[in-house]
Amino acid sequence: MEEITVWPATGARVQFLRVDGLEAGDSLSPAESLKYAGFRVEKRRSEWLAGRLAAKTLLAAAEEGKKLCSFEITTDHLGRPSCGPALLSISHSGGWALAALKPGGTGFLGADLEKIEERHPAWYRDYFHLSELPKPDPSEATRIWAIKEALLKALGLGLTAGPLDIRTDGEIRFSGKALERYKELGSPPFSVEVRPFPEGFWTVVAADKP
Repeated sequence: MEEITVWPATGARVQFLRVDGLEAGDSLSPAESLKYAGFRVEKRRSEWLAGRLAAKTLLAAAEEGKKLCSFEITTDHLGRPSCGPALLSISHSGGWALAALKPGGTGFLGADLEKIEERHPAWYRDYFHLSELPKPDPSEATRIWAIKEALLKALGLGLTAGPLDIRTDGEIRFSGKALERYKELGSPPFSVEVRPFPEGFWTVVAADKP
């Protein structure tokens, strides 16, 4: 298991886990155990478990002495992962999962993990402004995509808002549904932290400023 890392620009703590070889054991609540047993696709099942275990590891580190099964991860009113008042963010890609948590609480937190790989030409055309990505580049496109995904998660929108509603060239700017939700959340000042980790991936955490 990777150690919990602190991302100082956002104040978040991040836990990475490899997806393969994990066992649920007694880590899940009764409701989570039912959901886990209901997955029919093994890949989705193992990714879901890895994300939950990463999140529970962060929660347990913040509250020593409590068992993992005592933390039940649900969603808040915007569909973002949460455990009681604690907002979380979970992502998985290419055999890895991660979770992010900001000690002390936050109303704006999103994290995304993306494997660098070739994409269909339409992906470059449909999801990026030319000023963001003048020409197709798998690594740079993945980096920008992870930024957009992390911010959409922090906004509680996912892909219900278009990726073009977030511009990453220069200062980050919102439009459309992304801007509407950002205003609903009180337009909090935020930081975005980007790391080329694990090898062959980009990871991004977005959170309100410490």
